[in-house]
Amino acid sequence: MTDEVSRRLGEYISKTRYEDLSPAAVASVKRSTIDTIGAMVAGSTAPGVSALLDLARGWGGAEESLVAGQGRLRLPAPMAAWCNGTMARALEIDDCVDFLPVHPSASAVPALLALADFRKGLSGRDYITSLAVAHDVIIRMGLAVRKNAMETGRNNLFKIFGPAAAVSRAMGLSPSETQNALGISFSHAVGDGQCALDGALSLRLQQGIVAQGALISGLLAARGFTGAKNFLTGKWGYFQSWEPDPRLEFLGAGLGQDFHGEKITIKPFSSCRATHPALDLTIGLSRKNGIHVSSIKEINILTSPEMHNLVGFPQEAKANPDSVPTAQFSIQYTVAAALIRGDMFLKELEPAALSDQKIRDLASRVRVEPDPGMRTEKVLGRTRVTIMCENDVIVEGEIESPLGSPELPMTYEQCAEKFMKCLAHATRPVARGQGEELIQLIDGLEDVRDVSQLLTCIS
Repeated sequence: MTDEVSRRLGEYISKTRYEDLSPAAVASVKRSTIDTIGAMVAGSTAPGVSALLDLARGWGGAEESLVAGQGRLRLPAPMAAWCNGTMARALEIDDCVDFLPVHPSASAVPALLALADFRKGLSGRDYITSLAVAHDVIIRMGLAVRKNAMETGRNNLFKIFGPAAAVSRAMGLSPSETQNALGISFSHAVGDGQCALDGALSLRLQQGIVAQGALISGLLAARGFTGAKNFLTGKWGYFQSWEPDPRLEFLGAGLGQDFHGEKITIKPFSSCRATHPALDLTIGLSRKNGIHVSSIKEINILTSPEMHNLVGFPQEAKANPDSVPTAQFSIQYTVAAALIRGDMFLKELEPAALSDQKIRDLASRVRVEPDPGMRTEKVLGRTRVTIMCENDVIVEGEIESPLGSPELPMTYEQCAEKFMKCLAHATRPVARGQGEELIQLIDGLEDVRDVSQLLTCIS
């Protein structure tokens, strides 16, 4: 017998239509799409990506799907999804969720674009519906898990189910076939949190593996291949094996009516979202009070213990990052770089910035401390910043919802500006006019007849 939760999820994914979506969910899909493509393009030059591309080119195969930022390079669709998914997460500029350590689009968008490119004919409305369903599924899974990845280090093994849902819906699979696709995708589930703590490149690779696995799972299910039908609550299903005592109500309440993708966060800075409250608040306090960097004696930052463990500790290593990933997971470095350079984006991760002694000196004076009182129901919790300057000037403030959050969302225009900043970092330069064309296409995505043209117009 199929467990009821898995059955209902399969039916929901298969039967949801564009007309069922809320305007907010549609708007969120558009923001996430332009944002993820920008992350893919910029990620084409990120450390480690050339190794993937060399392997993929060497393996050869059918020229089915485009790889972002690589001109006209086409690879077999699973290989393109693998590369694009890795690139989407490579620079820590892909979307996320403030109340969960979840990255909803980094695998789903690459999987959908790879599918659309080699199958052709995926309409904008079907794409929107598929990604909205994927967003909803992955966030619901995150809410159902009793302890999140920052507590367990499992780094969301469930993230495979979101992109698998996207591919299943885009292919028009039946409820039963969709269950098979999700069951097959369970075999592709990956995730470890140690790579984040070690600053390892494998953190970004996981999203590529998941994008590839989701695409393969849908393609196999369409050909009659079977996966575990009881993939969620069966004796050895996902929850029983990995996440005991799940809150299953989050997988049923409002299913098909409430779309959790409305609450996705777009990141304004190129760093772990856990650094953003401190970044947003420190930049704001500095500008509002006219603080010159040279006058800063020390910056004290209070965060929740979980945030402190991820992006604030150990102090010496965070103030002197030895790699790009380590810098992106450092409140000390990102705050110092933003104050000195006026931004914390891709240029602040280049070798010249990482070795900038002025940034390192200021980073050494950024002190991050854990405080259980900063915990809230959201993963980000609260952050308190105190800037101590010369002449006994002290400026302080507290923040819970930084820029990009559901309470303070980035507009589509702001997402487009971020996208244009990403284009300069492509392996193969993308002309400004090409970028503007893509921005317009996605803005009117519901009227696009064939989504395969999205990557084509910037290649």
